[in-house]
Amino acid sequence: MSGIGVRMPLLLLVLLWGLGPRVAAAAPTEATVRIDLITVGPGDALLTRAGHVALMVTETLPDGRELSRGYNYGDTDFSDASVPLRFLFGELTFFLAATGDLYDTTEHYGLLQDRDVYRQRLALSEGQARSVAEHLAAQVLPEHREYRYHYLEATCSTKARDVLDEATGGALREQLEAQLDPWTVRDFQQLTFAGDPVLGLVGDLMFGRMHDRPISRYYALMWPERMRTALMEVRVPDPAGGAGLVALAGPPEQLAARGGPPISRQRNPITWIVAPLVLAWALLGGWWVARRGRSRPRLAAAWLVSWSLPAGLVGAAIVVLQLGSSVPQLRSNELMASLLVSDLLLVGLAWRWWRRRALVCPRWLPSYAVVRLVVVGAAVGARALGPLIQQPWIVPLASLGCGLALLGIVRALRGGVSEREPPASATTGASARATAP
Repeated sequence: MSGIGVRMPLLLLVLLWGLGPRVAAAAPTEATVRIDLITVGPGDALLTRAGHVALMVTETLPDGRELSRGYNYGDTDFSDASVPLRFLFGELTFFLAATGDLYDTTEHYGLLQDRDVYRQRLALSEGQARSVAEHLAAQVLPEHREYRYHYLEATCSTKARDVLDEATGGALREQLEAQLDPWTVRDFQQLTFAGDPVLGLVGDLMFGRMHDRPISRYYALMWPERMRTALMEVRVPDPAGGAGLVALAGPPEQLAARGGPPISRQRNPITWIVAPLVLAWALLGGWWVARRGRSRPRLAAAWLVSWSLPAGLVGAAIVVLQLGSSVPQLRSNELMASLLVSDLLLVGLAWRWWRRRALVCPRWLPSYAVVRLVVVGAAVGARALGPLIQQPWIVPLASLGCGLALLGIVRALRGGVSEREPPASATTGASARATAP
């Protein structure tokens, strides 16, 4: 037994000596880097409805340990009350931030925000992956991390898209730019505002014709769900050295699942509900005012202000954005020709009807009614024939109904009480003086 006990350690030493060089040769001598695409589904808060994109850098050390670090281009000071105004005027600043390792990132978006989280391995070569990792590490520094935010062209998704497009030598743009996406920006916008009728209506009124132009599949990568699916169609050289091309993004691996009720994935139809109601209200109300408004002047005043005040205020907001915003999508609004700021004049007229309890027809009103009808009618015609493209087209049609109603009232009032007629009390007094002995 003692002989076996002496020979056993010697045998193990010989075996280890023989295997030593082979083990050393197989072990990596330096860390390797890979890049994963992280896409996050919509959440309950409005700012999370569009989804999210991040990039995950994973470094595998020679001993097999993995160190990961996420990068998120979608951070700003959301507690700042001026964020909405700075967004509207194109002055909002966002920055690149680190989201922690893979576990922290998944916990933040999946558990704390109750959202779906997916990971996709990207087929980047070691050199490409290192280039992306070095770029992100440099850009996250305080002196480099800030950028001017644009809700379509400079977001968490588009910034990540641009980084990957540069790393792949322009493969994303080359393969996706020539293909049209089946949706427009208006479709994505209405999906973002699903479940919020007020913001859905405001979005349709404030965002202009650029939301209705056809967009490429490359541009549509601003939507995180499009990013997750489209990158699986982009073909790049096999980073493992194999022949042929492979998909840039692998199949999505779900890291976290939403536990709450599903988020609505239907586009918000609120404008197609409100605008026809306005059209019916304008035509029926105008008919009633023209026939019976003299007996109920305050009801006539309430009807007039019910559409002229909202139309004028929206028109004023459009003009302010036209003059002050640097966001092209907010400055190219064709509704300027349909929702006229000049309709605020009718609010003053309605107040006079209410205060005097009589329907008067100012000298300027007939001309205004005709000019308004011509302008809005031209906008509706241009939309029908093609020069104007902004959706939803029902909004100019509703404004045209308001113009027709106003013109009908003017025609009815011309034979009634005129602004130039003295008040009834003054007429009565003059008659009494004339008959006095």
